[in-house]
Amino acid sequence: MPSAKPPNDNHLQSVFAYRAFDLRDRFPQPLETFRQALECLQSGDAYLPDMSGEIIAYLRGGRALHIPEHFFIRQSDISSAVVPSKENDQVCEAVDAWLRNALLQDSKDALDASTVRPARFNILLDECDPNAPEPDDIQAWQHMSDVGREVIDTPCREDIWEAAVQAMGEVQARRWMKISHPSLNNKSPNLYIEEDPKRVHELVVQVGRGKA
Repeated sequence: MPSAKPPNDNHLQSVFAYRAFDLRDRFPQPLETFRQALECLQSGDAYLPDMSGEIIAYLRGGRALHIPEHFFIRQSDISSAVVPSKENDQVCEAVDAWLRNALLQDSKDALDASTVRPARFNILLDECDPNAPEPDDIQAWQHMSDVGREVIDTPCREDIWEAAVQAMGEVQARRWMKISHPSLNNKSPNLYIEEDPKRVHELVVQVGRGKA
């Protein structure tokens, strides 16, 4: 159930943590402030943050808000980059104002926090019975010869990014990942990966073949 609208003077009390995400999810720890999350993306540990960087504000009541990337990623026709640290004060003030407005209006952009980049491995463990016998088809597969045993797993962000770079070049791939596409419910590939990574990968392949 959505939490009640916070009063004007303590709106940020609805936010209890932030998280920064890069392509390789190198910052799993919750953070107290947006500034700390921004500094994670600005750090040398971040992997391609200008292409995949996201910052999430987690709200009391089980919801979460994506901080719009235009606050902390600068884009032009030929490049993109995380804002330099000298702009952090200005960026933090702008994000604070945006959060205040979003929380006071009980933003419809708020998501169920459990759907924001869920830990896929933990979900799989919850769904699996480690003591279950192997199905017949799995046993048959294990005894096949090497030829024809290739398995296509669900592509991860890195797989999709590498395919996009191969299909259209790095500069164009950065732009393509962030632009909404009608085949992805008018969402950007960077966001739609969370819902259906195979569909995004298929679209990349189509682009490479000149069909999208």
